Amino acid sequence: MPRHNPAYRPSPQFDTAGRFLPSGPVPFPGTPDDWTTRDYISNMRALSRNPIEATTLISRQRPFYKTKLLGKIMTVISDPDLIRTVFVTHSDDLVLNPIRNKILVPIVGKGLLTAEGAEWKRARHMTAPVFTPRNVKGFAQHMARDMRANMGKSFKDSTEIKLGDEMLRLAYTVLSGALFSHEIDDQGESMLADISTALSHMGRPTILDIIGAPDFIPRLSKLPGKSSIKRIRAQILDVIRDRMTRRDEGHPLPEDFITLLMHDGEDGEPPLSAGEIEDQLITFIGAGHETTSRAIAWMVYLLSQDTKVRRKVETEIDALNMDSPPQDWAAALPYTMACFNETMRLYPPAPFLSRQVSTTFKTEDVDFNTGDEILLNLWALHRHENIWDEPDTFIPERFMGKAGKAIHRFAFLPFGLGPRVCIGQRFAIQEAAILIALMLRHYRFDYIGKEAPWPVMRVTTQAENGIPMKVSAR
Repeated sequence: MPRHNPAYRPSPQFDTAGRFLPSGPVPFPGTPDDWTTRDYISNMRALSRNPIEATTLISRQRPFYKTKLLGKIMTVISDPDLIRTVFVTHSDDLVLNPIRNKILVPIVGKGLLTAEGAEWKRARHMTAPVFTPRNVKGFAQHMARDMRANMGKSFKDSTEIKLGDEMLRLAYTVLSGALFSHEIDDQGESMLADISTALSHMGRPTILDIIGAPDFIPRLSKLPGKSSIKRIRAQILDVIRDRMTRRDEGHPLPEDFITLLMHDGEDGEPPLSAGEIEDQLITFIGAGHETTSRAIAWMVYLLSQDTKVRRKVETEIDALNMDSPPQDWAAALPYTMACFNETMRLYPPAPFLSRQVSTTFKTEDVDFNTGDEILLNLWALHRHENIWDEPDTFIPERFMGKAGKAIHRFAFLPFGLGPRVCIGQRFAIQEAAILIALMLRHYRFDYIGKEAPWPVMRVTTQAENGIPMKVSAR
């Protein structure tokens, strides 16, 4: 029967080959059809407290299973071929999960993460120019400059820090340059505090959300987050309106996200309004700043535990010519980025994808009826026992060479899939490569927490203790 209090795996723990096994929640055993009322209540509480802890063992063992949740049929999918069929071939037969949108819409509005139908197609079309390969590469030099200018403020020799907090600050500084050309950096600390408050209070479903209670019933735990979002939006909207005024008056504009989003549409399509640009920028902050910074923090934690892997990463980074950096930082650091991929496998930045069936369809193995729920649990998929050898172990080499090429295209999905795949994937990988290279070239981080960091989902996969580290200059 399910464990009502998921337990840590002893940490640090290493296998017989000396490879690191990070701690994590123990999945709920048994089959939902066999659970008692108490077991269901326990799982629902876990879902509300920290959805990662509600992961079932069978989602890591079977290709799929069906269960009934609050009167609705839910299919949990963990088979790469079935994932491709459902989320790609039948993408037009799916809509976003209502519970998911109850969480995200109050945070990001009608950005790319939450818009649907014609509204989503317009948003995708109008934001695509921001992420062309040319534009992404153009941001690389600015990313490196901003990282060099600011990492000394976060990392000082022989100091103790919360790495999660410092990575958020650094990633925000880099993203602020790309989004706003640093025009609101003087409000950076308040912005970061509001982002943290918003995600902490609004980034998980409440019991009222899960049972489908009407929206007019207040979610008291979310009220502090709503105030934070209101302040964030006011700051961003001021910058957008100022930029539009400067454009209309004929002043030169910086080449950043705001300017790129102000382009005219094609074939008479109107440009994005100030409110639409605001929603997209909020989405980029939530989907870009949070995910990248959290993933880097988790990677540095893993390296602090597996010092053999850390030495290989440091050797590769030390060999990079920082005076004449490569055009493609990620391609120049194959082992380092294999570590980053392995980190995103173990700690997927956005661990759940959920949809609702809008039109009945059938696959070879499963029937999906209108109104059914579909869950893709990346925490389970990325640790599935029939897909990955030693799925709980930190093994970067699985993403190298032939082993990496053999990974099923739909077995590793940190950036989503199908039409709604993350539009900023290339940008995020470049940002991660630059930040990791510059950090680990100059500093080493050793974990000083009394217990292993506990993964919690607050829209993104975060460490509950912030990942305390001791910093040493290299």
